[in-house]
Amino acid sequence: MNFLLGCSLIKLVYFSRHQDRPTTDKRKKTVKERFGISNGNRRSYPILGGRLHFVKFETSKINECLDFISSKQLHCGGMDSHSWHSETSSNGNAVIKATGGGAYKFADLFKERLGVSLDKEDEMDCLVAGANFLLKAIRHEAFTHMEGQKEFVQIDQNDLFPYLLVNIGSGVSMIKVDGDGKFERVSGTNVGGGTYWGLGRLLTKCKSFDELLELSQRGDNRTIDMLVGDIYGGMDYSKIGLSASTIASSFGKTISEKKELTDYRPEDISLSLLRMISYNIGQISYLNALRFGLKRIFFGGFFIRGHAYTMDTISFAVHFWSKGEAQAMFLRHEGFLGVLGAFMSYEKHGLDDLMVHQLVERFPMGAPYTGGKIHGPPLGNLNEKISWMEKFVQKGTEITAPVPMAPPGTTGLGGFEVPSSKGGTLRSDASALNVGVLHLVPTLEVFPQLADPKMYEPNTIDLSDHNELEYWFTVLSEHLSDLVDKAVASEGGTDDAKRRGDAFARAFSAHLARLMEEPAAYGKLGLANLLELREECLREFQFVDVYRSIKQRENEASLAVLPGLLAELDSMTEETRLLTLIEGVLAANIFDWGSRACVELYHKGTIIEIYRMSRNKMQRPWRVDDFDVFKERMLGSGDKKPRPHKRALLFVDNSGADVVLGMLPLARELLQRGTEVVLVANSLPALNDVTAMELPDIVAEAAKHCDILRRAAEAGGLLVDAMINTSDGSKENSSSVPLMVVENGCGSPCIDLRQVSSELAAAAKDADLIILEGMGRALHTNFNARFKCEALKLAMVKNQRLAEKLIKGNIYDCVCRYEPAS
Repeated sequence: MNFLLGCSLIKLVYFSRHQDRPTTDKRKKTVKERFGISNGNRRSYPILGGRLHFVKFETSKINECLDFISSKQLHCGGMDSHSWHSETSSNGNAVIKATGGGAYKFADLFKERLGVSLDKEDEMDCLVAGANFLLKAIRHEAFTHMEGQKEFVQIDQNDLFPYLLVNIGSGVSMIKVDGDGKFERVSGTNVGGGTYWGLGRLLTKCKSFDELLELSQRGDNRTIDMLVGDIYGGMDYSKIGLSASTIASSFGKTISEKKELTDYRPEDISLSLLRMISYNIGQISYLNALRFGLKRIFFGGFFIRGHAYTMDTISFAVHFWSKGEAQAMFLRHEGFLGVLGAFMSYEKHGLDDLMVHQLVERFPMGAPYTGGKIHGPPLGNLNEKISWMEKFVQKGTEITAPVPMAPPGTTGLGGFEVPSSKGGTLRSDASALNVGVLHLVPTLEVFPQLADPKMYEPNTIDLSDHNELEYWFTVLSEHLSDLVDKAVASEGGTDDAKRRGDAFARAFSAHLARLMEEPAAYGKLGLANLLELREECLREFQFVDVYRSIKQRENEASLAVLPGLLAELDSMTEETRLLTLIEGVLAANIFDWGSRACVELYHKGTIIEIYRMSRNKMQRPWRVDDFDVFKERMLGSGDKKPRPHKRALLFVDNSGADVVLGMLPLARELLQRGTEVVLVANSLPALNDVTAMELPDIVAEAAKHCDILRRAAEAGGLLVDAMINTSDGSKENSSSVPLMVVENGCGSPCIDLRQVSSELAAAAKDADLIILEGMGRALHTNFNARFKCEALKLAMVKNQRLAEKLIKGNIYDCVCRYEPAS
């Protein structure tokens, strides 16, 4: 647990460790042995999996903070009782890292109330360490903010330094950062957040910083500030590049008017004051950047608070004075720089070389309502979450804890220009800059077969297009009621399940509403992130596997007809069989409970009837049809004999016919050709997708009717516990190429290949063929991905919009895209 104890805010970061789950999964053991995955680590100490939580309290409510710490037992280990940085002394007194002025002010109170000592860290050391950590470890941390538009910037960590860090608290510090632990405070100003709050309190009688900011949103500075147009009769001073609405003198208009303070609106005073201070900080920051030749300036600190107009004003100043050559950037976790630095100060924390692919940010139920604004203790158990969700819906925005969404307003006021329409409001982004929980997963790695990991972008749908965003939100909303029904049914339809299902629907709808209001609220999201957000939300309300019973039923039905299909395939010529196999994969991919069009098909026949109908309609050419090129690679041409693939990774999709009648027969064909086959499946359930935990049982059932699958599954360690009648000797078994199963490291219908499991990364190193199957893995994501090895992308399109956007086709069109090694 770590603190930044400031004059006005307490920022708390605490780490909760993932519980170690001893596993008897023999599949995992076999995979580790085959691919040489070690349980050890290159360090002498491990990185532990867990979660980093971010909490804020007003300093005036320090007792609430202490109660929160006590309730979660954070001062005695609590959620992190096995912490690797335990500094509990023999007398039981814990030591907590803290930074900021309050670390001295409140040290005695922490000792008295909690029995803990505060180990004080240098604030500037912590600020720099926190900023470096965020910029290296979180993909969409930095963003620009101009004209009300937020745009995330991907920073290459190899090109991060040097930069200027401007920390705006009560005063302003400007720090030139040259590397980890290498920095120098090069300048500063005493005109900062404290100036704004202090003068604002004197001039407007506001009692809090937030109240002052809220006043500014209703202000009009033209009644107070002297503008260029006021001097030149409403004209621009174009010769020197000043528009009529540029401020010539902050508060300058008041000197020529015979008015008292009470004659001016507090709203106008607050806005004028905010602009004056923000503008000057931006200008001084740029001048210091110019002094050291720095093009990149990051702003953080208490003053910004995610406030849109503050960021716009600072950005305008930097852009104006640099003539567009420098840009102001902001950080999503900017309020937590110091406390993160304190966290990093623990010896042997294991995070010194943490990579961006090892952190996954999740947004729990409170994310639509909390974030930049101050809020009290987060909701604890599941019942509290459900109860609060119900109250929030009943009372709307009247409920106050956690803080609800701010009412929508307008943005777009660039720099120093006046509002384009009279009475327009300035929106605060305080509730938009949401901060989630950072899940630290040390076993995640970058997929080694990506041709260019730096250029890789998994998402093919651009959700920065508002119309696109609205369309997919509508699709998800329309599917929600059916999903809730399935979720409740999966838990037996109990009253508790119904209550949780209702809370899930409300929470996920709130996420969608929040993102429609501010698409960048949770960082840069693609369709894959939206789908994962839905699955995470289900898990948060303890719906572990919504489609469990449906998957079991469809697997059984498909396995029953598999022997007949395999016999049919074996009777074909090699060329006919290969085409039939690819047709079978495409036809079987029609089964997708995530598609409304496909759900409607389920009411028109059994799974086998639909599969046969789909196969019979497989007419070439398909919308994307590279089959002939793939066939030549597999079968050769003329006298040229093909070289068999060494190892193929088959990214499987749905349970039932998709995997049993589509991908397993294709895997069998590759095995017969001497190719090792690795079936890659989800780590966690998502819709009706098959998981890595379920696949071995499916393979074992299929192996009962097929010697090829049985021998390969035995060689791959999948039949360790299965009772399979065999008449073959061990000699034959030992010569079989293996069929293996690995988990992909995610629980979504899509896959981001920048974050895959260590076992998939190990399996991929010697792979020379990748087969991505299904809309989520081959179209929604990775359609444009390029690989070092050969790739085959197979999918049936089950969404008209996606068909039009991606392949200029129609629903139920097929994609068979073959790509040679890059």
